[in-house]
Amino acid sequence: MNEGFLGKHTLSGERAATGDHPVVLHHLPLSAKAKAAVIPVGTVMKRVDIKGEEDESDTVVDVAWEPLLSTDAATALPVAVVDTPCDPTGENGETSALCVVHGGVKNRLLTTGDSKALTAVQMAQLVEHGIFPA
Repeated sequence: MNEGFLGKHTLSGERAATGDHPVVLHHLPLSAKAKAAVIPVGTVMKRVDIKGEEDESDTVVDVAWEPLLSTDAATALPVAVVDTPCDPTGENGETSALCVVHGGVKNRLLTTGDSKALTAVQMAQLVEHGIFPA
């Protein structure tokens, strides 16, 4: 039997995840709107429904994620936190963001997509979705 290194991967910089509660990470596909700017670590994300066209205009045909804004209605729920920097801009931009969907995150890094602090209600909604600020 032959054994050896297949490769090495290093993550650098600060991440949103903590060791307080094991995290579940997923690459979440970004909406077209989310691909307009760099998304920093700690940005809280919301799910958006993508509707069909013409006869399916009332039907949800796909989902994507984008930064939660401080001006979003109470129906826009925070459901994930960006764990590593995401740059969807440019020719080879990322199409998904690595996000914490369950587990502990650093409270001091949490912001909305428009760089505002989360409200007490938004923090409670994060906890209800299994994301625990510490």
